[in-house]
Amino acid sequence: MAGTGRLQADPLFQGLARPTMIMGVSYLYFVINAMVTMIVYINTKNFLVLLGVGPTIHLIGYLICMREARAIELMMLRAREGYRSWNNIMGYHYNTNSYDVF
Repeated sequence: MAGTGRLQADPLFQGLARPTMIMGVSYLYFVINAMVTMIVYINTKNFLVLLGVGPTIHLIGYLICMREARAIELMMLRAREGYRSWNNIMGYHYNTNSYDVF
């Protein structure tokens, strides 16, 4: 163990720390996928589009969640908290996150 330089994680901890998964994607992504697929189906009134859109969106989410299980939650947190303005980064307005020019 000494000298390997890698942390060992217990599989039990990994299983308890992961979010609820449905068919390989997080529960939140599964619900968003279902809503988007239903909206597309209602607007197109074509069942074949329903069979094409749902699995395609699910495959994209599966590839994202395979790398990081909480990727969707992290993206939503980033969108909710917002991005830092240049005013904050450059030190104007006493380091507040202000979008005012003056």
